[in-house]
Amino acid sequence: MIAAVFLLAALQPAVSPIENEIVVIGRRLNSISAMVGKDQKGRFTCSLDKSSGNINLDKRLCKTTVRCIRDGAIGDSAIKTCVDAEKPKLLAKLRRELKGSRE
Repeated sequence: MIAAVFLLAALQPAVSPIENEIVVIGRRLNSISAMVGKDQKGRFTCSLDKSSGNINLDKRLCKTTVRCIRDGAIGDSAIKTCVDAEKPKLLAKLRRELKGSRE
């Protein structure tokens, strides 16, 4: 029985440290709220209630949220739906950047 457990463990594909990091950041990303407003000149401003741990991803999350609003998402539910649809793309870009920086 113990040998079977070790055999199964050996057959499992190894998860890279980058993939582990993406999973952790993805979980954090799902718990972040963005607050968007406009300054006195009518420019959009964005702030996050916490960080994903990656400043570039945080910036992209704000840009994505603003883009959703500019594209017509009105109300929290519509904005959330729009942003959630873009999160896989944000994480894919982060994954490429992390792989590139560690090669």
